[in-house]
Amino acid sequence: MGLDNFPRQYPCKTQGTAVLVARKGGDGQDLLEDDGTPSLAISCDETQACGGCPWKNALDKSGITGGAVYGMFGTPCWYRGKYGNYLLQEAGIEGNDFYGDNEDGTEKSSESCLVLADIIGEELPNINDNDVREGLNYAEWYLRWVAEECDGLVCWY
Repeated sequence: MGLDNFPRQYPCKTQGTAVLVARKGGDGQDLLEDDGTPSLAISCDETQACGGCPWKNALDKSGITGGAVYGMFGTPCWYRGKYGNYLLQEAGIEGNDFYGDNEDGTEKSSESCLVLADIIGEELPNINDNDVREGLNYAEWYLRWVAEECDGLVCWY
């Protein structure tokens, strides 16, 4: 089973910095909402280009240069939770994962994100595999970022 995580609230939308573009159908025509208005989506490339992407801005300030694994659509502020779970397993971190903590497992609260980030941070010095350590270093940063900026995660699988 796959697992992707994405912000519960997109900070570029809540901050008003998202660049929205019309969604297109297979025929190249604009997709419409039920009320006839164009269906809009965030353009990550355009939002980043104008400096409005909170994820990119925070990552640039963090100094982290590797370890990111984006969700299956390649959206930068998404995280490939299935890979994160693999990294946790490789590091011997048991009993914690990137699945949701609500009743149906579809959302991971800010608090749960911070708990997992703390656990990862405590274990990082003990991890000898450079790739696993680099991946978990990014995962720890990402979990803290979504806890602080996005009100946690949505878990899609």
